[in-house]
Amino acid sequence: MTVQINLPASGVRSQADFDNLPEVSPGWAWELRSGRLELTLMPVTYWHFRIVMLVLEHWLRLGHEVAGEQYVADSGFARGETGRNNFVADGVVFESGYRPAKNSTTHDAAHIHTVIEAVSAGSEDRDAVDKVRVYAALGIPNYWIIRGDADSDDIDGFITMYQLVDGEYQVVGNRLVSQLSVTD
Repeated sequence: MTVQINLPASGVRSQADFDNLPEVSPGWAWELRSGRLELTLMPVTYWHFRIVMLVLEHWLRLGHEVAGEQYVADSGFARGETGRNNFVADGVVFESGYRPAKNSTTHDAAHIHTVIEAVSAGSEDRDAVDKVRVYAALGIPNYWIIRGDADSDDIDGFITMYQLVDGEYQVVGNRLVSQLSVTD
């Protein structure tokens, strides 16, 4: 998204000016840094961060390489777009034996074993509809979606586990994050 906002001759913006800034896409926010107004990704909640980390730690115990907040390559192409707007997965589990390059942030779907998404307020359709369709088209074998109880202070979540069968994801299990063990 490109937005041009002209400063008034005084160079000063009022609170009303900020309140009237253009609406941004979910997950983005206006932020003032060193006197510059920038459009930035919003930080995730503590629950979101911890729940993804707990699931990634599970996969580490099983011997997989993992990463958080990673681009899945070609997801833009799978949606018929240019590929420059790839989906960012909350967590990525790589196929057994694969180790990504140290400075990589974008990964070929062929090396991904499981994608993990933690559903946040406003991301249900994107995580449970859009990404499911795209990741299936890319051939990613497993997709785990985690939902939390908004009314609870517990750092736990309910995982719906999908496996790719004949090009479509099918539910193969459900589990609380707190019930994950090395024997899974």
